[in-house]
Amino acid sequence: MPQLDSIDHRILDVLARDGRISMLDLADRVGLSSTPCGRRVKQLEAAGIIRGYAAQIDQVALGLNVSVLVSVRLARHGTDGTEQFLSAIAKHREITECLLVTGNVDYVLRIWVRDIDALGTFIRDVLQSIPAVAETSTMVILKQDMQPSRR
Repeated sequence: MPQLDSIDHRILDVLARDGRISMLDLADRVGLSSTPCGRRVKQLEAAGIIRGYAAQIDQVALGLNVSVLVSVRLARHGTDGTEQFLSAIAKHREITECLLVTGNVDYVLRIWVRDIDALGTFIRDVLQSIPAVAETSTMVILKQDMQPSRR
């Protein structure tokens, strides 16, 4: 991993908040001229530190008003159970994050749905119908206060 200095970290912070910023504006914000700033961004990309740029989608604007975290415990561990679970959930846009975790559950999913009725249907008809799933537990997100840095 390359050594990053304070300017590299400032570049990453700015890009994490605004990936569409122009190189001129980025350079101005981090205190460099455009050419050295562009060179640093290219180096960060080449090193794999910057993996890409993406749009942040406002789920509520799409009519998805309920966000939940669902913890999932698998009935079958090992390749078969894991592959069956991951293959089944990959087909559903409602799932925006899938995290393999330690502890008494195996995965935590972030799910966005229209309303509580849609949530109940999704959990019952999709998640709990996957043979590899032993148990689910749902936490409704009441408010998201901040966007953490992506570093």
